[in-house]
Amino acid sequence: MERETRLEAISLAGTDTLVELADRVLETLPVEVARGPSVGLLMVRVEEPSERLEFNFSEVTVSEAEVLAEGQRGYAMVLGRQPEKALAGAILDVALELNHAAAPDIDACLQAALDAEALRRQRAVAAVAPTRVRFEEMAP
Repeated sequence: MERETRLEAISLAGTDTLVELADRVLETLPVEVARGPSVGLLMVRVEEPSERLEFNFSEVTVSEAEVLAEGQRGYAMVLGRQPEKALAGAILDVALELNHAAAPDIDACLQAALDAEALRRQRAVAAVAPTRVRFEEMAP
């Protein structure tokens, strides 16, 4: 799994599962907290559809953390006030970077989170599909 996908999966996974896996990693891997966990605001930028102009839409609360282990950096950012989840996610990120013994279990957990999100989106699209309006293009 590529790192960008991994970080998305960390934000989607359940806190309890991430913390449990991070505790397993910490039993065998010394990890130093480099930054955080901290709570802050992140600007959400969107694009206006007609003229394609970007503008600042809103701010969202995020929690982030960064850790170091064996010269590798681990990072995670999650929505909301969830510093414990951000720290656990950063620990799992560095564990995967180092190919820790728990990597297969971490990968399975993250893949399950991605699969659950894909199913949720699929169901949401299916729920609104009957209301879709189809415009026909008029030929001159």
